[in-house]
Amino acid sequence: MPDSFEAVYERLSRFAKMLSENGATDRKEVMKLLEQVLEQMKTLRHEYTNLLNEHLEELTKTYQEVATLFELNSIFANVVDPSEVLETLSDVLRQTIPFKAIVVELTVLGKKMGYEKSFDQIDSISVAKDLLDTLEGVVLVEPDHGMKVKNLLSVPVRSGGTSWGRITLIERDNGIFTAADRKMLEAAAFQLAATCERYTRLWREIERQRIREQLEIARRIQMNLLPKRLPSSEHFEIAASMTPAVQVGGDYYDVIPVRGCILVTVADISGKGIPAALLMTSLRSTLRVLAKNSSELSHLANELNNVLCDDLSEDRFVTIVLMCLHRDGRVCMINAGHNPILLMHSDEVSLIEAHELPMGIMRDVDYREIEIGLHPNDTLLIYTDGVTEARNETGEEFGLERLMTVVKSSREVSADEIITKVQNELKRFCGEAPQHDDSTMLVVKYLRRD
Repeated sequence: MPDSFEAVYERLSRFAKMLSENGATDRKEVMKLLEQVLEQMKTLRHEYTNLLNEHLEELTKTYQEVATLFELNSIFANVVDPSEVLETLSDVLRQTIPFKAIVVELTVLGKKMGYEKSFDQIDSISVAKDLLDTLEGVVLVEPDHGMKVKNLLSVPVRSGGTSWGRITLIERDNGIFTAADRKMLEAAAFQLAATCERYTRLWREIERQRIREQLEIARRIQMNLLPKRLPSSEHFEIAASMTPAVQVGGDYYDVIPVRGCILVTVADISGKGIPAALLMTSLRSTLRVLAKNSSELSHLANELNNVLCDDLSEDRFVTIVLMCLHRDGRVCMINAGHNPILLMHSDEVSLIEAHELPMGIMRDVDYREIEIGLHPNDTLLIYTDGVTEARNETGEEFGLERLMTVVKSSREVSADEIITKVQNELKRFCGEAPQHDDSTMLVVKYLRRD
C-alpha cells in the first residue's frame, strides 16, 4: 500500500514539473494524466476501505471475545453449584461462537451433571457423545475427516490433577472452528473447572462442619450417660473423670447403688470414635439392667459377657473392672483384662493385676471374683490405658511408674484432688502433644468403718 501512494505522488510531482518547465501543456495530455491519477486514487480508496472494514470486523470480534470473557467471569464468580450455570454458559458462548449444538458433561463429587442443547434441526449430539467416549484431551474434528459429525470442538474441564468432564461444541454455522474459538472455549472450561473445585471444597467443608456438629451432639449424649452425680456415702469417697480423645469414645465408668453395696465399674471398649461410643452405650444399658437382678458379682459378669459376645463383632472386646464396695471395707472385684488397679495403703502403692479374660471374646466364661479388705484412708485408682500410654512430644509414654508416684504423693488429699493431681501431671508431661486415646480415671477412698 505505501508503494501505491509513492506512485501517485510521483505522477503528481511529474505533472507539476511539466507545468513549471513548459508553462503550458497540451490539454489532452493534462487530462489524461489527471484521469490516471484519479483512477489510481479511486483504487487506493477502495483498498483502504476494505482494509479498514477488515480491521473494524477484527476489532469487533476481539471486543466481543473480551466482553464474553468478562461476562463468563461474572457468571462464574456468582455461582456455587456448577449445574446452575450450564445453560447460561451455553447462551454466552453462542454470542461469540455460532455453533449448532452444545454438550457439557461433568462429574462432581460422584454426581453426574449434564447439559445439552441443539439450536438447529441436527441429530448429531448422540454421535458426538459416542465419539468422545473414545478420545481424550482437546478434540477438533474438521470437515472431510470422515467423521459422522461435520465439525466439532471439544475441550476438557480440568484443574490440577482432577478431570471434571468436558465442553463440546458441534457444527459451526459458517466455516470451521478457529484457534480463537478454541481459546475462548478453553477459557470457559478453565473457569468451569475452578467452579467445580470451589464447589467441592465448599461441600466438603460443610460436610466436615455437619460431622463436627453431629459428633458434638454425640459427645453431649455420651457425657449425659455418665453419672451426673456420684452417690455419696459416709464410708466411701468416690470421684471420676473421662476425657475422650475425639468428641466421643469407648471409655465408660459408672457407680450404681445396689443391694448391700455400691457397684463401681470402669471399662474400655476396643477402638475409638463413634463405633466404640455406640458399644459403650449398649454396655451401659446392659449392665444397669443386669445389675438390678444379679445377686452376685460373678453372676453379673457371666451374664454381661454372654450379652457382649452376642453384640460385639469378632474384632471387638471390652476390658472391664467390676467392683462391689461394702461399708465394712470389703471389696469384691473382677478385673477382666483391664489395667492393674492401684491400691494405696499407708505409704505403699501396690498393683491388683487382671485375673480374668476380657469380655466379648468367648461365651460362658466363669468369671471369679476376688476379695480385699480396705483400711481407713486406703485408696483405689482404676484407669484406662489412655492415662499410662499418654505420650509427650518426643513420643515417650507417661507410664505406670509416674502414675504410681503421683498417687503415692496424694495420701492426704481427697479423691477429687487425686484426679486433679494426675490430670495436671499428665498435662505437664504431654505438653503440646495431642491426646491419642480416651482417658478415664475413677478413685475410691475408704473413709471409715461403722
